[in-house]
Amino acid sequence: MSREGGFGLEVSKGFVAKVILMVIGFLGSIVFARTLGPAVYGAYHVLVSVANILDNPIRGLGTACQKRISEHDRDNGAILTIGLGGTTLIGAGTVGILFVASPYLDVFDIQNGTVLAGIVFIGLIFFKILQPLISGTGHFGTSIVLDMVRSIFTIPLQLFLVSFGLGVAGMVYGLAVASLAMVPISLYVLNTRLSIPSRQTVRDVLSYAKFSIPNGFIGSAYGQLDILLLGAVLGSGASGQYKIALQLSLPATLLSMVMGTGLLSEVSSRESQDKEIAQQVTNNVVFASLLAIPMFFGALAMPESIVVTVFGSEYRHAAPLLVGLMIYQIIRTQSSQISSVIEGIDRPDLMLYLNGVTLVVNLTLGIALVYQIGVIGVVAATIVAEGTKFGTMTAVARKEVAYDPLPRPVVYEAIAGGVMFIVVKMIHQWWGVASWFDLLALVGLGAVIYAVVLVSLSDIFMHTARQILSDARAQYLT
Repeated sequence: MSREGGFGLEVSKGFVAKVILMVIGFLGSIVFARTLGPAVYGAYHVLVSVANILDNPIRGLGTACQKRISEHDRDNGAILTIGLGGTTLIGAGTVGILFVASPYLDVFDIQNGTVLAGIVFIGLIFFKILQPLISGTGHFGTSIVLDMVRSIFTIPLQLFLVSFGLGVAGMVYGLAVASLAMVPISLYVLNTRLSIPSRQTVRDVLSYAKFSIPNGFIGSAYGQLDILLLGAVLGSGASGQYKIALQLSLPATLLSMVMGTGLLSEVSSRESQDKEIAQQVTNNVVFASLLAIPMFFGALAMPESIVVTVFGSEYRHAAPLLVGLMIYQIIRTQSSQISSVIEGIDRPDLMLYLNGVTLVVNLTLGIALVYQIGVIGVVAATIVAEGTKFGTMTAVARKEVAYDPLPRPVVYEAIAGGVMFIVVKMIHQWWGVASWFDLLALVGLGAVIYAVVLVSLSDIFMHTARQILSDARAQYLT
């Protein structure tokens, strides 16, 4: 599969698909939460969570395959064979261990929970191993579009099965079947024939996977640490307030997640051909926080109004957490780009070390601060941990790639966000927010102000938009 199409076009496809995925997921959660009730719906999410923990080795192998398939003059068929073969072996071993350990497991509050967890796991892993392979060929936006299509298949199928009274089993079968149905479609998109890998190719993939697999486990632990810590120290109420604030902040990362996935493959491909890398990295730095910066200023202007309007007055205490987590998301949107650079230049060992240190810093500081200042202490610890990681990664990456860590357009984004904050804050204090309509009007006004100021300060954003449209016409209309 050739690396055709522009980077910006792939980012655009992936971003639109991410937004649609988020909307589908939100609407689906409302429908199923009402249809199934909290107990059954919760049991389903426990099963999916267990599967997502068990598939960490598969995701780590996928990252290794993505890195190697993106390199110049690699045998794509051999890497596909390694990916599918490794997934089969790991999957069979994991399911075997799961069933042997099932008499001692007490995490499923439903009948046949272990069987259903195994079905979810098997249903997901073959689709998940193919996504990074497609991303590695440069079509990272297309891989997210495939995930979107899977979700579009999944929800109607789950509704159909649940309507026959299958309950949580219907949810599981729907997800597993839709995921497996996407495997032949993904193979068609990948357009690569299986071939027998050489010993050197196997060694190359495994040399990367031995770091990317444990790195995945550390990343999962890091992602759940704050909620677990708050639940253990302050109780489920504090965890609930934090979770609400985190959910509201997550859209800020949609664009950077897509860009980071593409940057790993782009850096790997260019580095393997001794091509220039710095400009692409600088471009990613420019656009990574394009959503996070205005969302931070919006949260700063009216945090309580946002939280209360969306989730209700009982979550009022989540307002200061939202502001803190938006600071964290700005740092995260940038650090995700630099971690892709380090992984792309074949240093997964360094990322494993940095993520491990970040986890320890977050845990140690979080424990200390949560006892001193409560929930906000956990947020502060997360900001410090992520900021330390970002600073260290930047120093390391710039020794290898001479990119600009603070290009001028990023400053323009901050200025535009500041102007937006002043206007929205003034109108909010004068008019207030009494309904969804008021909130959406203020958010829309803020978005327009931010866009107008940004475009007036720099032409890079309009130039990029025109380039993406040009690439789209060339790829789809000619």
